[in-house]
Parts: sequence; C-alpha cells; structure tokens
Amino acid sequence: MTPQQWMLSVCFLLVSGTINLTLLRSVTCRTFGSGVIQPFKGLGYYVRSNCPFTLTRFTHNRVEYDITIQRGDNGLLVQVEITMNKVRTVLQNGSILVEKKSVSLPYDHTYQHIFQYGIYTRLRSSLLPLSVTWRSVPGGIDSLWVRDLKSNKQQLITESTLNQETCQTRDPVFVTNRVCREFFSYTLECLQVKTPHYIQLCEANFYSYEKSKYVGCAFFKEIALHCGNNSYVWQKWRAITKCAEPTCPGDLVYKEEGDAFIPSCSNPNPSFSGQAITSTCVCPKGKVLDDHAEDLHCVSVPSCPCVFSGRTYLTGDIRKTKCQACICDGGRWHCSENSCLGGCHIEGQFVTTFDGKKYVVPGKCTYVSRSPDFPGKMSLIMHIIWNLQEMYTFTHNMVKFEDQEITELHQSDRALVFWQSSMYVEVHTSFGMKIQVQPYHKNPNITEF
Repeated sequence: MTPQQWMLSVCFLLVSGTINLTLLRSVTCRTFGSGVIQPFKGLGYYVRSNCPFTLTRFTHNRVEYDITIQRGDNGLLVQVEITMNKVRTVLQNGSILVEKKSVSLPYDHTYQHIFQYGIYTRLRSSLLPLSVTWRSVPGGIDSLWVRDLKSNKQQLITESTLNQETCQTRDPVFVTNRVCREFFSYTLECLQVKTPHYIQLCEANFYSYEKSKYVGCAFFKEIALHCGNNSYVWQKWRAITKCAEPTCPGDLVYKEEGDAFIPSCSNPNPSFSGQAITSTCVCPKGKVLDDHAEDLHCVSVPSCPCVFSGRTYLTGDIRKTKCQACICDGGRWHCSENSCLGGCHIEGQFVTTFDGKKYVVPGKCTYVSRSPDFPGKMSLIMHIIWNLQEMYTFTHNMVKFEDQEITELHQSDRALVFWQSSMYVEVHTSFGMKIQVQPYHKNPNITEF
C-alpha cells in the first residue's frame, strides 16, 4: 500500500449493524507521536508526512463533519481543522480559532462546546454524537482522539486532496531502538502476538525524533492506556521510558487517573453522566479550586468566596437589597425570605418573568405562557407557528413537531430544532429567531435570544 493510500484510509470505517460500545478503542480513532494512527477498526500503522490530509469525514442528519490534520517537521500536529455544519475550528500554535476568531475556554457555540478535560482539551458536538480530544504541548499537539459515541453510522471516504508540490510523504524507517524493545518486554501479556507489530510502530515513531520527549512519551502512554490500568506496564511505563509526569500550573498537582473536571468553589461536587477518569491536574486532597480568582489557587470549601454582580465577597460578608439580606458562607449565599412580591408581566412583545428577567418575543408567533397541569402544580406549554405551516410544542418533558416527538434533531426549511445537551433544546428559525428551552425543569425555562 502506498503512503497516499494509507492516508486515504486513515480513520474511516464502513459499518453495518452495531459496534460494541464497551470496546472504547473500537469507536475511537487516534493519532499520536510523529505519525502513528490507530483507526476505528484494525491494527494501527505509521505515516511520516507533513502533508495535510483528512482524518475522518461523515454526514449525520444532513450535518457534515470533517477533520483535517497536518504534522510539522518536529513530528507533532501543527494544525488541525474541524469543520462541522460549515463552522470551522482551527487548532494551531497553541490557540483555538473558531471562524478565524481566537476563543478562550470554556467556549460555548450553538453547534459545539470546547472545554478543559483533565490535561486535555475536548470539543463536543451539539449536533452530532461525536467528540474530539487533544493534548497541546510546546511545538504542537502530541495526541488526538476522535470518539464516535453512536453505533449506527460511519461513511467510507475514498478521496483526499494532497498537495504534492509543497509537502512530503516518506516511507517509514525501522531502526532498532533499545527503549522500544525494553518497553514492550512488559506488554507481552497485553499485546501478545501483536507485540512485534507495535515494536515496529515504536521504532518508526522514534526514528530521527529520539530527542523529542513528546513524540516518544505520547506513544508509550497510548500503549499503556490500551493495556489498561490493571496491566503490569501501566505501573512501570514512566520508569522504563523516563517520561516525566506533566507539570501542573498554580497549586494544582498531577494525577495519572482522576476526575476530568476539577471540583471548584462554584461546583465543589461536579457530577457529569458518563464522566471519564483521565490524566488530570487537581487540587490537593481536601481543597477545591477558587475559580473566582485569576490564578489557579486552591482553598478549603469553607474559605470559598461568593460573587454577586461582579463583586467578590468573603465568607461572613453580608449584602443587602431592597427585598432581602444575604450572607456568604463557603461560596454559597444564604438569604432571608424575599419580602417583595414577584409577578409576570406581558406588555405586547415585552415579557418580564417571575424572576425579573426581561424578554422581547416576536409578534408573529402564538404563545401560551402557562397552563394548569394538575392541582398544585403548573407546567408551561409553548407553541411556535411559522406561516401557519409548522408547529412545535414544548412541554415539561417533551418536544414535538406536529405529533412527532423530537429526540435528537429535526431540520426543515424553516427551522432547526436540536437537543443542545440532556437538559436544553435550541430552536433556530429561518427568519433569525433563536430560542433555548429547558423542558425538564419543574417549571420549564424559555430563553429567546
């Protein structure tokens, strides 16, 4: 197989039926080191090239997704382009650009969320069942994972444009490497008959990059992850390879296996469904991150400050308003009963809700602001009608188009309706209106923006 053919078959997989989701690597494409590629299915292989090429591409519910990567002369990924529904995200020079604008983390976009995930960065699609995770190091990206979270689709791509005039693709060179041989002597139980194949990958990965700690260590860690935390090599791989643990900023300390999201003053007990254990930087035991401070400083929970209207209050501080008084207690406000009566006001297109928020709603829509559900409780039902041809109904636990429930995504010529997360639904109309709905709240929230 020629190098060009190798690149055309990088991470593509044509699937009929389902994938066993318990086998993580069967639904994850990875590229790491100086050119090792582990496709969605089958053995990994090595490609040495500084050409840009397509890593994966597919279409789901009429939404196109495309990932293109390019390595530099140092072997690391120097540019990654992620295009989803025509929104282009570029990873380059340690920066993240969305539609040519630099963004900071966490970043929330209509179609994607980008956030810190342990020592990695993760992009999670809102429209597609897919996430991209990478680790930035000086000089580029040493590992990148594309994980497909569904099991009923992948399209085989047979075309990829390579500019042969400005880049080079070389055949891999296999030179005996002592560290590779010693490392894989500890993986025989895990890799078994595949061991010689992985030794070749290791030696090809190392060739001419022997002095790069990122190229070699990224490779060894991926193999250790593949073997799992109960394997012998997992306990020994850093000592064998002399790969140092990553350094963490501020008060944070490195943990090989820990929560992807750091407990903080704002959220001391983060709980996310399906949250993975990963390599991460965390606060020392008994402390949380003071996410209200500029530096990465860890404090005990009772010492957490509170924030209101951009101002920081220490534990014990009191703030008073016309209707109530509140005291800061370990990052949480404890307030007296609100003495002011709340109300909902609708004046033409202007709506003020019970919590004092103000909205302007389009006059062309028909709304039912709220209606009785059963004695003692209220539920909100909202109808949106475009040109009297399409009706969407939002209740306390369901979203429907006409009589059909929307469980993932619905797209027509007039509107795009999709679940942005497990709690929120977004509606984008052809005439520019955007609405965010929280159906599962006991009193569903509607936000128009």
